[in-house]
Amino acid sequence: MRIMDVHEVAADERQGLTDRLLGDEHIHRAFQATNMAVIFTDRRIITIQRNTLLSEKVETTSFSYRAVRQFSVLEGTPEESRSELKIWIGADPQPLHLRAVGATDLAPVQLLLATKLH
Repeated sequence: MRIMDVHEVAADERQGLTDRLLGDEHIHRAFQATNMAVIFTDRRIITIQRNTLLSEKVETTSFSYRAVRQFSVLEGTPEESRSELKIWIGADPQPLHLRAVGATDLAPVQLLLATKLH
């Protein structure tokens, strides 16, 4: 997977993402890049990729928390506040790599992943 520069989607802006959720599924965190979104719910991790090069296509991929092999968080210094989160999922050798834009804080996702993986 490639590096995605993401910002967090505010709770009141998540309405467009809820059509991909189960009836009783809840979003813990959601992040958005230019053509992609990553959603962390109480049940799974969902990636949504939009391909608009030739035609409008949307690919949605769902990963169980059980498929997460490992994760790492890199936190920058106060001068360089950009943090990074890498999540290795399944047999894919390349991690899902999120890089924070602006004041986006990826550290809370580390707590969520730790809770889901224990």
